[in-house]
Formats: sequence, C-alpha cells, structure tokens
Amino acid sequence: MYWSWIANAVGLTFNVSFLLLALLVPIDALKMGLSTTTVGILTAIPGVMQLPTRIISGPMTDVLGERIVLLLTFGLGTIAGLCAGMVSPQILGLALGQLAVGAARGIFWPAAQSFASRLPGNRVQNLGTFTSFTKGGALIGIAIAGSAAMVLGIRAAFLGSSALALLCFLIALRFPRWQPNRSDGGWRRALKGLLPAVRRPFVVNTGLLAFLTAVPQALAQSFYPILLIRAGLSDQWASMLTAAQSLGMILAGLLAAFLVRKLGLKKFALSSSILLVVAFGLTASKPLVWIGIAIFMAGLASGWLNVAFLSLVVGLSDDVERGTNLGMAQGYFVIAMMGTPALTGLVSTQIGLSNSFVWIGVGSLVIAILVAVLWRWAFSAPKAGLHRPLGA
Repeated sequence: MYWSWIANAVGLTFNVSFLLLALLVPIDALKMGLSTTTVGILTAIPGVMQLPTRIISGPMTDVLGERIVLLLTFGLGTIAGLCAGMVSPQILGLALGQLAVGAARGIFWPAAQSFASRLPGNRVQNLGTFTSFTKGGALIGIAIAGSAAMVLGIRAAFLGSSALALLCFLIALRFPRWQPNRSDGGWRRALKGLLPAVRRPFVVNTGLLAFLTAVPQALAQSFYPILLIRAGLSDQWASMLTAAQSLGMILAGLLAAFLVRKLGLKKFALSSSILLVVAFGLTASKPLVWIGIAIFMAGLASGWLNVAFLSLVVGLSDDVERGTNLGMAQGYFVIAMMGTPALTGLVSTQIGLSNSFVWIGVGSLVIAILVAVLWRWAFSAPKAGLHRPLGA
C-alpha cells in the first residue's frame, strides 16, 4: 500500500510537469505570432520521439525493470523544461523541449503502467487509481499553466516544470528494485518480441482504443485552449476550462472498476467510444458552456477508454511480454498524439477551428465502429498462456 501511494503521487507530479510544459508551448507560440499550422506542427513534435521511444520502452521495461526506465524518464523531463526555458531563439528552445519531453513521455507510460500492474491488489482498481492520479496531475498542470505564465513569466514557468520532473527523479531513486520481467536480460529476445506483438489481434484492437484515448488528450495540449482563447477567454481562464478534461479523467478512473463489473469490458469500451464522438460534436457548438461540457465529457470518455485498453492488454499478456505489448498498443496512442494537432491545424485553416471538431468526431466514429467489428476476432479466440484474470 505504501508504494502504491508513492507511485500514484509521482505519477501526479510528473503529469503536472508535463502538462504545464505542454500548455505553455502553444501559449508561447501564439504570443510569438505563429500561425495555427505552425502551432499544430510544434505541438505535434513530441510524437516524433514518442513513437519510437514508446515502442522500445516495452522491451526496455521487460529487460531493465521499471525503476531504471522511470529514472531515465524523469531525467529527460528535467532536460525538457531547461531547453524550453533557457535555449534561444525561443522557437528552437520550444522544439528541443518538445523533443525531450516526447522521449520522456514515450518511455514513461509502458514502464509506469507495468509498475502499477505489479502493485498488490485488484489490477483494474490499481490501474484506474493510477489513471486518476496522473490525470489529477494533468488537471493541475493545465489549470495553472496560464496563471504561471502570467505571474512568473513564461520562461520561469518552463523552469518550474523542470524542477517538478527533477523531484520525481529524486523520489524514484528509492523505488523498489523488482526483478525485470525477462530475468535473462536478453535484449535480442525482447526486441524479437516486437514483431509478434504487432500482429497479435488483441494488441491491434486495444491499439485502436488507445488511439481514441489519445485524441482528446492531444487536443487539450493544443487546440482546446486555442479555441477558448479565440472565443474570448484569457490565457488563464482558457487553461482552467481545458482542465475540465482532466477532471473528467479523474472521475472516470475512480468509477472504472465499478463500471467494468457492471457492464463488462466490451460494453464499457464501446459506450465510452460513443460518448467521445458525442463530445466532439458538442465542441463545435458556439456557446462556451457547451464547449466546457464537451471537454469534460471527452475527459470522461478518454479516462474510461484508457482503463479499458490497459486492462485488456495487461490481462491478456504473459509476464515476460507485458511491457512489450503495452508499448506496441501505445504506438497507436502516439500516432494519435502526433497526428491530431497537425491535422487539426491544417484542416482548421480551410474550414475553421470549430468545424474541424465535427470531422474529428466523424473519424472517431469510424474507429469506434472498427473496434466493434473486430472485437470477436481480437478477444474471443483462445490465447494459450496469455489469459490472466483482469481483476487479479
């Protein structure tokens, strides 16, 4: 129980650091007078590093163990804030910071989620609680970004995000030294496991769920605050209203285990997908109150989808391949994090930012239908040696 609270607190703190930096980047870019297309590309930069690092993080976790990988994560997070706050010219500092934090985030999630799944107690409950804490950190980071930029100045705010990542590094030095999943330390065997993981049906379908999970989170780090600022809100109020998404994700994590027991994972995942589609449709509304409700709904849906895809991957993975399967499924997550802001920036220049959310909703609906169609193929066939009780 002690390490559960420590791990959850570190997850919260690191997400404050990351989301503080993530929201400060588009705010700073707007103040520099950059176009929405450039802002979209700049906010998509972390995906350039996240895709390869999130894939390799799985084998790294299986071979090295969660503690070492998390230490590397927090070290990179510290470097990211320093780059964004101290490197000139500003746009170069932002780009370098985004690359460093993209690498940090890429290797963080498979290691952190594997760490949470190894804690004692109910696995779905542990993953849901960890999701709530990390999204609590996201809420704090998003909510304070505008105020930090205004009160401290944007350069000092970036350095603050670096200090929080350094704090996580110091705490992680005391994390338990669990045996790696692959006790033989075989890098070659671990890397060879990547290709079979790509082809596993349950990894493919959970990857699609991970894709849907990422879309609203990518928008919270890019075009949700821009939409609100253009609607007349200040930087401070725009970041606070964007934090409604993280509030939804916190609530989602707390309710997830109860809803999974009541609905089963299939109904739970597909209902969350439909809620996400509805939320994107509402975001295209003009009244700010509806946009705020839609952002909160998207957070609920994203939080539930997050727990659904994690529970499925962990529950169907053998211990020696847990990290690898998590990394491959989350490759889809990274594609969405990278592609969503870039495509939204391009589309919004043609049809307007509000209307672009309608097309995001249509694309999400297509993916949700695909998940439903592929469900039996992905999860019904026997998988010898891979089944594990989801509540264990």
